[in-house]
Amino acid sequence: MCGITGIVSLDLDNIGDLLVTCGRKLTYRGYDSVGVAAVQNNVVDLRKDVGTIEEVNKRLGLSSMRGDRGIIQLRWATYGAPTRTNAQPHFGCQEVFYGAHNGNIHNYYEYKQELIETGHIVRSENDGELCVHAVDKYYEQTGDMFEAVRLSTRDLKGAFAFAVGRADAQEIYAVKMGSSLVAGVDKNITIVSSDLPSILPVTRNVIYLRDGEMLRLTPHDVKVFRIEDGKELDRPVELSNIDINAAEKGGFPHFMLKEINEQPKVAQDLLGILDGGNIEKWAGLIEEASRVYLVACGSSYNAGMVGTYYFNRLAGLPILPAIGGQFIPMYGATLDDDSLCILVSQSGETKDILNVLNLVRENNLGKTLGVVNVIGSTLMFNADSYIPMGCGYEVSVPATKTYFSQTIIFAYLSAMLGKRNGTLDESEANRFLNLLRNDLPRLTRETIDHTGILAKMLAKTLMDANDLYCLGYGLTDGVAREGALKIKEICYNHCEGMYSSEFKHGPLSIVTNDYPVIFVTTTEDSWMVINHINEVSCRGGRTIIVGEQEEKLEPYVKKEIDYLTVPKTDVLLNPLLDVIPLQLLSYYLSVDLGINPDQPRNLSKTLTVD
Repeated sequence: MCGITGIVSLDLDNIGDLLVTCGRKLTYRGYDSVGVAAVQNNVVDLRKDVGTIEEVNKRLGLSSMRGDRGIIQLRWATYGAPTRTNAQPHFGCQEVFYGAHNGNIHNYYEYKQELIETGHIVRSENDGELCVHAVDKYYEQTGDMFEAVRLSTRDLKGAFAFAVGRADAQEIYAVKMGSSLVAGVDKNITIVSSDLPSILPVTRNVIYLRDGEMLRLTPHDVKVFRIEDGKELDRPVELSNIDINAAEKGGFPHFMLKEINEQPKVAQDLLGILDGGNIEKWAGLIEEASRVYLVACGSSYNAGMVGTYYFNRLAGLPILPAIGGQFIPMYGATLDDDSLCILVSQSGETKDILNVLNLVRENNLGKTLGVVNVIGSTLMFNADSYIPMGCGYEVSVPATKTYFSQTIIFAYLSAMLGKRNGTLDESEANRFLNLLRNDLPRLTRETIDHTGILAKMLAKTLMDANDLYCLGYGLTDGVAREGALKIKEICYNHCEGMYSSEFKHGPLSIVTNDYPVIFVTTTEDSWMVINHINEVSCRGGRTIIVGEQEEKLEPYVKKEIDYLTVPKTDVLLNPLLDVIPLQLLSYYLSVDLGINPDQPRNLSKTLTVD
């Protein structure tokens, strides 16, 4: 995720203080490490370290840095652990180029090697450094900073934005190639940032950038150019009246809703990371194992449930799912030298997961593969290998985009394994992988846009429902459990997630007139789910359906809002899309009940206790 802010002024001397003030408004985008590059008398003072902006400021005196221009970066690590060396900004080969980025450079490994082979001094394991070196490379060839920045984007693959300058020039350049970027201009000062909140302490005169555009900041103006041909563009300055606190949430009333809406971008970024990742290592660990366990807690466990269905169907592999706290008494004695534990934790610090990690490591009981969002966490450092979720900082306590990222990882990994072991025909595997890469981001956006208003209306009718069920079948088993968990977490209503065919084995007795039961389905399983719907509807229960629009399902809902439809697509994408209406429903119901969904009572984002 990360956050960058660059400022160029005419007569300021205390640029560090202003950069820290603006940087604080981007704290929600990253807190692994912080750095400031301040330029005074054509010399760059670069200070950076691991920690929050307050911690690093106290330690290194960022606010006291002198100069009239500079860049601050708050990092959420994806490439390279949180270390001082990997913190941004970075220098180029010499300390004349300085810059920082937001996003992911998907060709990091191969481009880094190419730069090293051509004489570049690459100091870190962070992909942001490559942006500075790419500009450095083309400046050597052209002697022109504008052209160097423009041409650098040809080498860098991924979704990113970066800001870069030279010590001897009173200007900063920035590019937008898939990651957010906005600029501002006032008298004798200009600013560029990853997000609007960082702009507003300086000015409310804002310039919005589009992908494929770059800009040049001088003390007096901001000029916008098209990267493809260098043509200057006429981009109007707009007056922003957005409250600073609202701006931190991107204009959304809560971080949870913002993070639900970030999921199309999560899909796009993550798939780029996976394509450039170490699939040989990840797949090899699974293929070489005698027995594979998938160990997780909470939302991660629900994502793992979906994952086990993907592994079975696409790769023909039996993966045993286990709740973190249950694993040792349930499976601990079955581990051997050839076992593999896939350990899933957003924070990488979940105590129940670390207990399993420690058991495996201390007793040499096989290997571990981490699936983790926080780079630099205990799980990342101690697992035999790890897969990054790559979805940035999640502020809201309820998991949304981290759950979404995990299910994508399992779908991707399953298809790759199926392709390798022959369970899937190569063309079939490639078709599904291309659906993930090319269609999933768009379909996710369509689902959010289409189901949002229906979920909001449906929530109004469930305010008095203190008890309900959410049922899934096959691929949607874990999806239903996740939907139920969301309602429990942020609505404080009891909602039980269950396999739909199990409902008749006891819980059906709870159904009375208008008792709400949510059914999550796919087109291939709806024929079976209709049987389970009938068991509820014939007893007067209220059936709510989540899935693709199917004519045969329409008679089982009494109102349009009781059918939350997702776009028609391949059935294997249904589990990824079906969770979104449930996320939105829980969000709107929470708000209607007067609850802050970002901070539900009794819960924490990271559980580091047994």
